[in-house]
Amino acid sequence: MTALKNLSIISSLFVIFSCSTDRHSVDKVRAEPFEEVQINFSRNWDHAKVHPFTGAAAIDIDGDKKMEFFIGGGNNQDDALFSYQDGKLVDIIAGTNLSSKTATYGATSVDIDNDNDVDLIVARDNGVYIYLNKKGVFTEKKLTVNLPENSVPFGVSVSDIDHDGDGDLYISTFVDFPHFKSATFNKPDHAKPNVMLLNEGNLKFTDITKSSNTASKQNTFQSVFADLNDDGWDDLIVSQNTGEVEIFENLKNKTFKRVGVSGEGYGFWMGVAFGDVDRDGDQDLFFTNVGTTIPLFLTKGDLDKSKQNPVNDWLLLRNDGEFKFTNVTKEYGLSGHGFAWGAAFEDVNNDGNLDLLVAQNYIKWPLHKFYKLDGKVLLQVKGKHRTPKFVDYAKELNLKNYYFGQAPLMIDLNNDGREDVVWINMEGPTKAFLNKASEGNFISLSFPDKVSYFGTKVSLLFKNGKKSYSRVLLNSSSTMVDQANDLSFGIAEKTEIDSVVIEFPNGKKEIIKNPAINQKFYIK
Repeated sequence: MTALKNLSIISSLFVIFSCSTDRHSVDKVRAEPFEEVQINFSRNWDHAKVHPFTGAAAIDIDGDKKMEFFIGGGNNQDDALFSYQDGKLVDIIAGTNLSSKTATYGATSVDIDNDNDVDLIVARDNGVYIYLNKKGVFTEKKLTVNLPENSVPFGVSVSDIDHDGDGDLYISTFVDFPHFKSATFNKPDHAKPNVMLLNEGNLKFTDITKSSNTASKQNTFQSVFADLNDDGWDDLIVSQNTGEVEIFENLKNKTFKRVGVSGEGYGFWMGVAFGDVDRDGDQDLFFTNVGTTIPLFLTKGDLDKSKQNPVNDWLLLRNDGEFKFTNVTKEYGLSGHGFAWGAAFEDVNNDGNLDLLVAQNYIKWPLHKFYKLDGKVLLQVKGKHRTPKFVDYAKELNLKNYYFGQAPLMIDLNNDGREDVVWINMEGPTKAFLNKASEGNFISLSFPDKVSYFGTKVSLLFKNGKKSYSRVLLNSSSTMVDQANDLSFGIAEKTEIDSVVIEFPNGKKEIIKNPAINQKFYIK
């Protein structure tokens, strides 16, 4: 008990004396509080049989342009499907055929059969399931796939990797619960390669993992397809446990080349988010890690000290083009924070700057049962010499989450054009908050949940000649979560918009001139 108390003190000191940004050294920003919404769902974790993780996906199940969201249950617990009705979130999963008593991990929504109904793909402890949607009622189809021995699927990411019009699947796999050992970096039988499935049409999939060179090197929490070099073809980013960040360039012939990110070290990369932080038009990459919560000497495991550099800090990589990246974590004030899982970029206060939401707490770390982190809502503000910094405003925004957070789900629950926040938690209650900001203008664009739209890039041109950050429509990101198919932009009060520029993956461009503000545009 004394040892646990000493570790608790050490852990607390690590957090207290971390390198967070001093509020007095940055500009003041608007931070209007969100409003909590009633939701009755508390996830259970069977500590003896399965991993603690869950999954969630925003989905419009009936095509009425109003978003619902699916959230996975634990072992012997039903899943849930929530709809915002009369000021609260109501579980409407009954009659949809979506639920299961098997522990649910990642989930992603997409019209996988191209019939204009949005389907759902769910990774469960016993395999991957495709749920085909027909007017709000789903038909279950278990995917035939040979997963690695002693592994489970953690999530499925979707992209048309060969530009044939069909959604191809990449399955993130992880060693199963009975065989999992923490801080294991160098045991080949413990690492489980991911699986790439090529859609041959009519939902017939062929395993091309070997020929495509996309197996990966470690157990994976989250994989994301995104075009990193603006050539119109989705590349692949893999956020791995106990390894290095892996990036694969799409060579446009159903094969990929591992380009990697050298020099950033071996970490516990558990979540990934994309955002044009430096406003240069391409997407920068953010990865979560164990941070300051767990002392470095406890996370080294079986690392080879002579050639494998351990890293506990979060990681923000500036995309410099052509698969060259610069570590700007400290520059943006993101160094020295605690244990983190899923993350998402969003302008939560509509001031025209991308902010960052990060879920926190490790359910297996004993200290977090007594000393919980509150989750981070890091607003981007101007610091000394007008350089941008991320500063935590979770308290002011009423968005603290003292549970075992897994990921923020960004979704417009009440269809008012403002992105709301749902904290997806591994164990304990789900927390939901409405964005009720009365100040700050915005423009929101909603896209069909189809593979042909994934990779669409949007930016705003202002009448003063400046350009907004760019945003890209992705299928799945964070940690086992699929965000809503909305791209929202905050607009400072005195900024006038000249046009919205939409660049589709097929090379076509659409321009909305002199758009009305504070409304949502539905793109077809």
